[in-house]
Amino acid sequence: MQALLDRPGYLPTRYQSDTASFSAQDHALNLLPAAGSIAAVKRETQTVTSDSAIYYSEQSHSVTVGGHYVLSDPSSHQADVHGFGVASYNLTQRYARVTNARFAVDNGQAWFLTARTAALVGDSTQVGGMQYYAKGGTLTSCTDSIPDYYFSYSEAKRNKNTIVVAPAVMHVKDVPVLWLPFMFTDSRPGRHSGILTPRVGVSDIVRNNPGYHRDVEHLGYFWAPSDFVGLAAWLDWRSSVGDDRLGNQGWTKFNGEWDYAWMNRFISGTLASSHEKQTDGSTNTAISWAHRQQFPGIQGNLQTDVNWVTNTTLQRQNTFDPIAALATISSHVGYQQQIGQTTINVGGSRTQYPGRKQVDQTFPTFSLTTPPVSLASGDIVWTPGLNFTESTQAHLDQPGFAERFFTTPAGALDSAGLNQRTANSSLSVQSPLKIFGYNLDNSFTVVQKRNDFPVLVKQYDMTTGDSIGARVFASQYQTTVDWNPVIELPAVMRNMFNLTPSVSLQNVDSRPFWVQSEQTGGRFVHQTKRPTFGVSAAPTIYGLFPGFGPFARFRHSMNPTISFAYAPAASIDTSYLAAFGDTRAHYVGGLRQESITIGLTQAIEAKIKPRAGADSSARAGLHGLAAPVPGALGTSDAVNGGATENGGTTLKILSLDLTSASYDVVRASTFHRASAGFTTSSFGYTIRSDLLPGFNLNVGYSLFQGDPMSDTAVFKPYRENVAASLNFNDHENPLMVLTRLFGRAVPEAQPAPTPADQSASPSDQQAEQRYASIPVAGSRAGGSRFLVPPSQGWSASFTFSSSRPRPPVGAGVIDFDPQAHCKLLAAANPLLLAPCLAQQAENPSSQLPAPSLTNGGPAYRIPPQSSLGSNISFQLTPKWTALWQTSYDFSHRQFASQVVSLQRDMHDFRAIFGFTQAPNGNFAFNFSIGLKADPDLKFDYNKSTVRSNGSIF
Repeated sequence: MQALLDRPGYLPTRYQSDTASFSAQDHALNLLPAAGSIAAVKRETQTVTSDSAIYYSEQSHSVTVGGHYVLSDPSSHQADVHGFGVASYNLTQRYARVTNARFAVDNGQAWFLTARTAALVGDSTQVGGMQYYAKGGTLTSCTDSIPDYYFSYSEAKRNKNTIVVAPAVMHVKDVPVLWLPFMFTDSRPGRHSGILTPRVGVSDIVRNNPGYHRDVEHLGYFWAPSDFVGLAAWLDWRSSVGDDRLGNQGWTKFNGEWDYAWMNRFISGTLASSHEKQTDGSTNTAISWAHRQQFPGIQGNLQTDVNWVTNTTLQRQNTFDPIAALATISSHVGYQQQIGQTTINVGGSRTQYPGRKQVDQTFPTFSLTTPPVSLASGDIVWTPGLNFTESTQAHLDQPGFAERFFTTPAGALDSAGLNQRTANSSLSVQSPLKIFGYNLDNSFTVVQKRNDFPVLVKQYDMTTGDSIGARVFASQYQTTVDWNPVIELPAVMRNMFNLTPSVSLQNVDSRPFWVQSEQTGGRFVHQTKRPTFGVSAAPTIYGLFPGFGPFARFRHSMNPTISFAYAPAASIDTSYLAAFGDTRAHYVGGLRQESITIGLTQAIEAKIKPRAGADSSARAGLHGLAAPVPGALGTSDAVNGGATENGGTTLKILSLDLTSASYDVVRASTFHRASAGFTTSSFGYTIRSDLLPGFNLNVGYSLFQGDPMSDTAVFKPYRENVAASLNFNDHENPLMVLTRLFGRAVPEAQPAPTPADQSASPSDQQAEQRYASIPVAGSRAGGSRFLVPPSQGWSASFTFSSSRPRPPVGAGVIDFDPQAHCKLLAAANPLLLAPCLAQQAENPSSQLPAPSLTNGGPAYRIPPQSSLGSNISFQLTPKWTALWQTSYDFSHRQFASQVVSLQRDMHDFRAIFGFTQAPNGNFAFNFSIGLKADPDLKFDYNKSTVRSNGSIF
């Protein structure tokens, strides 16, 4: 037997049965199983089993079975074929004819096909695996024995590329609900060429009202020449309605996208473009390029995110995405290289504003950072650094001198628009040295600024400060050079106050040392430097107090920073003050300086009592309180009895951070007013608490009406901004905190963000998220119009921002009216008015002209702005989830945008109801129900409307 098995050119076949009958003349073998058993034939990877009988012919290498049978061939990469009746299978050709069969079809998702009769061919060498032709059966992805839904068909066929079923009737719980002439899908695995799935809604086929725009998207083809390169081209079309009034235009958009991935060169990216043409003749071309490349040999990497459009008005006007309606069109390019321990960064950015001509560009940016370099056997440590940045703003559309008037050769008065532009460049060199324990902070900075547009600047008498008229400068420029050496002496009294003395050579005026401007006639003028002696202390003070209830003890800790600086009196040259538009009258910068600067951070923390048999960390869900740092003020007994006792955890009841404030006793004595001693122009505080997870409050104040460097400044605190955020979810909310305190087992909360994570205010974080750049071309630019809410739990986040800049006083103040300015920018296009107002509400100073480089320029009075944003998602039932995003403008008493979405999970289907309202007035309603197994098999209702009134929802 072993010799036969080892004989070359033959394949072994194995048989299993209770009874075997072999005909030597016909070379036929009949296998009959015992009751309750099976008969089987196996050849290589092919196996045939039956509970009735198996008839095998050696001459034809075919097997005929009856009863309940199973055909299995793992080499064909297909699931087993189960059936009942009669089936024949040719082991050589891997060809089967079956009746009443059921088998799985793997097309990235498991589908199950049943057939009354079918022919199957399995070829392990062929891409796509088994091919078949079937008549009369069903198709479903439901794994239940009695499927919730299925498609019944008359004929089904699969070749190496495609699966086709025709005609198809969809049944839900055996009730026919839909008839389709055919269904087809690509059966090839991985990347392959094929027709893109179009996006067409029911209302796009049968228009339900004469004012509806039909939409057809993603009508095209994808070509994949290899697994590393893909090319796609498609058409988007929107019909027009009636005449060509604003909001009635349709458009045609041609799109192309090329994605690539060259893995052995560490290159990947996507290049996309689109060309859009409206029925009124307006066009827009958009290009997006995202590229990632690494250079392992030189430890470098390159990243690009380029977005560019030719018509920002159409880009904003034709979007239905609330975020895209306000998003800037941003591009970023960056290259980083590591040379030893030295890091070099080169890059740039460019920003276009939808609906506006203004273009902001920062290019190039260059930075070089090095690790500390030890010299003289480590006694001298040098840490050099270099930074260079150049930025421009072109085509400014802010108010000011927007036109130039002139007389034509014929003697007529005419005007031409001015291309307002600003340019800034800065170079900074850091060269800190540490010599025998003494720190020498040495920095050198050069800054150049230019406003290339006319500016009206008031002129003042240098002695009296009286106004002597005004002058229009065709442009403004300013070049400043500064050098600030500081010597920091070794700290003393480390264990108590952490005293750190310092000696520095500082400018008498807070501005740079050398300056050149149009006010100096192009000459460099300089101010005076004077020695400044200082000492700073940073102690930690705390007190421990008895607890109550679930709290074992309270601790109140304070971390003040106190510094004192002394500088002798000095004088400033008149030409230096004139370079900035200042006068000697009322100037107090040259007085002797004896200033105290105080900052304070304090917190009230509570230690949680540990409970017997309970994990206190799970109950509190917070990190343990660290022992007081060395140098803290307090008794040793208090330290030993601190919050680390018994391994208890802590809860931060309240945290209060105050910004630093400076007070000069010499100034207060000179002007005989206590308030005159304050030299800090702004003040603010931040409040946080673990009792309200995710709560953050920032409040900022302006302390003076006027410039603190003048004796005419009036101490008059004025609240300028408030930013607050609050984030709740089913795991982190005040109720969960209380249940953890009183011992109930609840999921552990996530650690609170560190102060470094909260460096940006909530309003800044909201604006950053809302105006984040998104691709303007390619399939990613379309994306999903509706956000899908989470499948479980709930969350709610709220952000509030209020801004009211201190109104300037005096003559020449201009009232800035956002409504009038946005109407001017919209240029009679109401679709651009609402987003302009919404953007101005987010950032009130974004549409103001560039400030004058010298004092005496126009001052603008900005109206206050307040807005509230919310993002709420929750489960209505175990199967229904909802999401609502909105922002409300309190100043205009209207909503800026709305996103509402409902989702229903129906086992095999997912239904989504969505509504979006963009700030440009466009809104869209969508209903979609689709198969989870094949999301492209869906039924949509889309209604997208362009509103011509320009109002916010």
